[in-house]
Parts: sequence; structure tokens; C-alpha cells
Amino acid sequence: MDNKTVNETMDTKQKVLKAAAHIINTEGVLSLTLEAVAKEAGLSKGGLLYHFPSKDALMEGMNDYLLNRYISKVRNVADMDSDERGRWTRAYVTETFQQLDDEYDMNAAFLAAAGTNPTLFASMKEQFAEIQSLVENDRIDPIVATVVKLAVDGLYFNELFGQLYLTKELRGKILQFLIDLTREKV
Repeated sequence: MDNKTVNETMDTKQKVLKAAAHIINTEGVLSLTLEAVAKEAGLSKGGLLYHFPSKDALMEGMNDYLLNRYISKVRNVADMDSDERGRWTRAYVTETFQQLDDEYDMNAAFLAAAGTNPTLFASMKEQFAEIQSLVENDRIDPIVATVVKLAVDGLYFNELFGQLYLTKELRGKILQFLIDLTREKV
């Protein structure tokens, strides 16, 4: 496959995943069918099946897309941080906040869909166990690092469930406070 074909395949897969997220977020997870996704993505059902041969494969694709992008971004942010003390915790905080801005619809949809298929959480569990280990061994107090991670997780899930309504200003201050905790400036 040449680069153009690979990029077109990735673009089509991303288009399908975004279509699935749109259906889940607007009509509910029970409305998610391969036919509905194909129609929303502007593909034939055969075109959709070429990329995702089943509904489970589509959900796994959504999980892989979100998880791989997220973990890659956390690693990149950590790698760019010149202060090794707390860098994994800061990267986790920064990327989780960013994820809510950049991939909110996809995250909300995946969370709803995963509730109908708990096996989707298995690969996430492994990745997040690794992140937790990095956070605990981040050259700062592991309790502080874990509390910061748990605070971010709470904010993330509260926002996805529509339970938290923070102004942009307050959200920014919370982000900075959590970052400061990783540098022990509080």
C-alpha cells in the first residue's frame, strides 16, 4: 500500500469512528447499527465492513483509536518535559484535560458503548496500569502523584457524564494547581 492509500484508509476509518460517535451521542447506544454508521459516514455497508467487519470490531476500533492516540500524546508530552521530576504526572494531567477538548464526543460515545460491552475495558486496563506505575515512580511523592491523577480522572468522568460545569477560567486554574502540585509549589 502506498502512503496515499494508507492515509485514505486512516481517513475513512476515522470518518467511520466519528460517525459512530455521532450516532451514540445523538441517538443513544442502542441506535448504533452498522447500517446507521455506514449511512452517517456516507459509505456503503460493504465499505464499512471492509474496515470494521462487525459492530464489536467497530467498538474495538474506537477503543484502539482513542487509547493509542491518548497514550502516544501522554508519552510525547512527557518526553518534551525537561523536568524529569513529575513529568509523567504532568503529561497525564495535560493530556487528559486536552482530551476533553479534542476528543470529547468520541470519549463520551465510547464510554456509553463500553457499558454494553465491558470486555472493551480490558486493553485499557493494561495501558492505564502502566501509566499508574509511571505516575507512582515519577520522582515525586507517589501519594501526591496518585491524588493528582485521581483528581484528573474525577474531572474527566464528571465532564463526560455532564455532571461538572466549570467555567473556562476555573478549569484553567484547576489545571495549573494540579501541575503545580507535581512541582510541589503548593
